[in-house]
Amino acid sequence: MLDTVERMWPQIAPIQGARLREAVRSVPESEWRGRARILLALAVSHRSIGSTSRSAALPWFRAVDKNIKADPESPIDVRAGYLVHFAATLRTLGDVNAARTHLETARAMIEQDTSLEISRRIDLSASFSLQLGLVRVHLGAYDEALFALSLAEGLASEHLPTAERVECHSALAYVAFQFGDFARAERQIELAAQQADGTELLRSGFGALAQITRFHLLIERDAVPHDLETQLRDVRVASRGTEWEAHAAFAEALARHAAGSEIEALDLLGRVTRLLASFTGDQVLDSASRILRSEVLRTLGEVVEARRAMVDLEPGQHHVTCPARVGALASFLLGDPQAALDTLADCIALGDLHSDRVRAQIFAIVAAAQDDLGNRVASNIAFDRSLLMSATNGTTWAYRPLPHEVLDSLLTRAADREQPARVAALLERLQGTTPAETVVLADPLSERELVIVRHLATGATLNQIGNELFISVNTVKSHVRSIYRKLGATNRREAIALAVQLGLADG
Repeated sequence: MLDTVERMWPQIAPIQGARLREAVRSVPESEWRGRARILLALAVSHRSIGSTSRSAALPWFRAVDKNIKADPESPIDVRAGYLVHFAATLRTLGDVNAARTHLETARAMIEQDTSLEISRRIDLSASFSLQLGLVRVHLGAYDEALFALSLAEGLASEHLPTAERVECHSALAYVAFQFGDFARAERQIELAAQQADGTELLRSGFGALAQITRFHLLIERDAVPHDLETQLRDVRVASRGTEWEAHAAFAEALARHAAGSEIEALDLLGRVTRLLASFTGDQVLDSASRILRSEVLRTLGEVVEARRAMVDLEPGQHHVTCPARVGALASFLLGDPQAALDTLADCIALGDLHSDRVRAQIFAIVAAAQDDLGNRVASNIAFDRSLLMSATNGTTWAYRPLPHEVLDSLLTRAADREQPARVAALLERLQGTTPAETVVLADPLSERELVIVRHLATGATLNQIGNELFISVNTVKSHVRSIYRKLGATNRREAIALAVQLGLADG
C-alpha cells in the first residue's frame, strides 16, 4: 500500500487528503516514518479539498526536511518536490516572500541536477512553474505570471495532477481578466470546469480564482442581482479559509459599490485590509483596494478622504491597478477637465500596453474632458475607442460615473456616426437608460414594490430589507426582479436612479 501511495499521492492528496492520511496511519509508523515521499504526501494532503487548517502541514514538512538532511543522497525529486510543495503551503499561509525564495532554490536544483529522469524533471518543472505563477499573481507581476502559468498549462495534460490543472486554468482566467481579455478569461474558466468535473475542486481553493473571475465578469457586465448572488455564494465557498479570501472580499466590495451600497463596500474593504495584514510582499490587491476605497469615498462625498486613500499610490504593471483613472475622474467632476487630461497623460502614453479592462473608462473620461474643452474631434475619437472596447467585452461600467448630461451628449453624437454592429448594439443599450422624465411606466409598481425600491435607495441589502419587512430574502429578490422589469433597469444603480427621477424614492 505504501508503494502505491508513493507513486500516486500527487493525484490523491489534493482531492482525498483525509483518506490518504487515514490509509497511511493504518500502517505501523515504523514502516513509513523514514520514507520521505510518504511524509511529503502527508504534508501536501493538508492542502486538499475540505482541509480546515493549512498550518497543519508544517510539522510534516519539518519531518520531510529532517529526513532529507539525514540522507544527503536523497533523490532530487524528493528534495526539489519538498521545496515546491512547501512553497505552495507557505504561499497559502501568506508568506509569499518565503515561498518565492524556496521556489528559486528549487529552480536551481531542477536545472542543475542531471541525475533525474526527464519525465520526472518535467513533472517538477510544471509544478514549479505553476507555483511561481501564483506567487506572481499575488504580487501583480502579471506578465511574469502569464509566462510561468502558460508554461505550466503547456505541460499540464501529462505532467500536472488534476487539482493543479484546475488551479492553473483558474489563475490564467484571473490574469486574462486583469488584462481585459474577457474572452480568454471565459475560456480558461471553462477549462477549469472541465478539469474539475466530477470533483469538488471548483468549490475549493484550487478553483477559487475561476469563481472570483466569473464573479468579476458578471459585475462588469451588469448581471442581474440573482445571478450575482448565486455566483457570490460559490465564490465564498471556494475561497473561505484560503489564500484567495481577500480577493473574494474585494470582488464583493466591488459588487456592493456597483450596486450603490457604499457603506457595505467600505466594510468589505476593511476586511480585505485585515486579511492582507498577514501577507508578506507587496500585494497588488492592497493597491486595488485603496483605489476602490477612494472611489467609494468620492461617491459618498468624502473628497479629501478619497484623495488621501491614494497618496503615493503607483500604478501597477500595465496599469492593471490605475490610480490615475480615479484621480482624473475626480478632477473632471470638480470642473477641471484639463487637470483630468494631465492626470491621464501616462496612461495615454502607455498606449496599447495599458490594461484594456480599465482603458475603456480612461477613454470615456478623455472624451468627456475634451468635449468640455471644446475639442469635439478629439472627444469623438476617444469616445469611439471607449465604446469599441466596452462592446468587445460586453460591459457598460466605464460610463456609470459620468454625469447624465455629459454621457447623453457623447452618446447622441456617437449614435450619429457610423459604428460597427456591436458598438451600435451597445449604444442602444446605453441610450435605453434615458432620463426618467420621459419614462412612462406601463405597469406601475405595486405598494410592496414601492416600499422595497425606497429601501434600495437607502443602500440597504436584500437581507436587511427582508428583516425590516418580515419577508424572506427570496421574496425580496422576486420583488426586485419585478421592479427592474417594470422600470426597464438592468442593475440596482439604474433602478434607483430611475425611481428617484420618477419621484418614487428619495435620492
